[in-house]
This record gives sequence, C-alpha cells and structure tokens, in this order.
Amino acid sequence: MNVPTPPPLPHKSNNAFLLIRNRIFAGILFATPVLATIWIFNFLLNLITSWFPRERFGLDEVRYEYLLKFLILLLTLLIFYVIGAISLYFGKRATRAVDTFFTNIPIVRNIYKFLKQFRDWIANRSDSMFTSVVLINFPHNKSYGIAFITATTAPELTRHILDENGQPLECVNVFMPTTPNPTSGFFLIFPKREVIYLDIEVSSAMNLIISAGAVMKEIPPEIEDALPQ
Repeated sequence: MNVPTPPPLPHKSNNAFLLIRNRIFAGILFATPVLATIWIFNFLLNLITSWFPRERFGLDEVRYEYLLKFLILLLTLLIFYVIGAISLYFGKRATRAVDTFFTNIPIVRNIYKFLKQFRDWIANRSDSMFTSVVLINFPHNKSYGIAFITATTAPELTRHILDENGQPLECVNVFMPTTPNPTSGFFLIFPKREVIYLDIEVSSAMNLIISAGAVMKEIPPEIEDALPQ
C-alpha cells in the first residue's frame, strides 16, 4: 500500500521573504497618497511661481526657495483676487469684451472656446451639476452601474420614447462616469421609472467609482436590495 507523501513544509526563508514583501507592499500603499499629495502640491507650486524672475532680484538661493515660493503664491492669489473683483464689478460687460477679443483671433479662438467650455463645466460641477445618484441597468439588464442625474430630458427627445400605451415616457439625463477616470463616461437617457434613486452623496458615489468600489465599507441597502441574490 502506497502512503501519500505529505507536502513539504514551507521553508523559513520563504516565510521571511513573504513577510518582507507584504510589509514593503503595505508601506507603499500607506505612503503613496502622502507622497503623491506632496509631489502634486510641489508641482503646482513650481508651476504657479515659475513666472517670477528670481535671478533678477538675487533670490535664487536654495535657502530662500520655499519661502519665496509661498510669497509668490500669495502674490499670485492676490492678483487673481483683484481680477475677480474687477470682473464681478463690471459683470457681463467684461466677459463680453474678453470673449469678443479672443474669438476674433484665428487659431487662438479655438483654444479659448475649448478652455472656456472646460471652465464652465468645472463651474457647473461646483454648483451641484449632478442632482441625484442613481443605480441603472448597464450595460445590460443583469448588471448595475452607479450614475448621476444631470437634468430632466427635454420633451423634444421624450416624445420619441413611448410606453406600452404609446404615450411619451418621463425620462432623465444620466451621466455614467468610467473607472478610474470619472471625467469621461457615457451620456444616457433613461425612463425615470427604470432608475433606482440612492441615498448617497455625490462625493461618496464619485469616490466609490474612482476606487472601483474599494472605498465604501458598507453597501447601501438600496444597492444591496437591487442586486440579484
């Protein structure tokens, strides 16, 4: 009778290697957000303060580096404050004058229009562009995705979307971001009766999307009840 040979016990050196590897990996995970934040802040600080001619004033020594950068940053913020105050004081007249000037310059006007649209998109997001967080069937009826309602669909579109009785359905415009880059995604039109409204803040839902579902510790009851058992 052949007795099966038991598997060899793991070697201590292998255990030590795994322990070292796991601790290094844990250290990387812990330090990455901190290091990335410092790097991005330093990059933006250098970018914002690069316009100041340090050499002309003899302020390019290393010991003055960060103090000078912070002072230039404060000066830059002061300049933007003055520009903002002037633009608010003159209102739409200043905006129209700037638009007229840049839109009459060939090539430059295309760049200006693109950046203006991007600025308006950022401004709309800061004013709660997304009204609600919803759960929708995407890309088919057996899977679900988290999306954001941006507005009620215009009647010019809903008159082509009919219910069982041939009547126009009430629909909503939905933006579904992609993971991990939420600035791109899909614009979708859904019948209002087919979306599941979630009691989640927009920022929490966005974090959930960016992290591919890793940041939310507990699944909200609405999502858990909607998912197939």
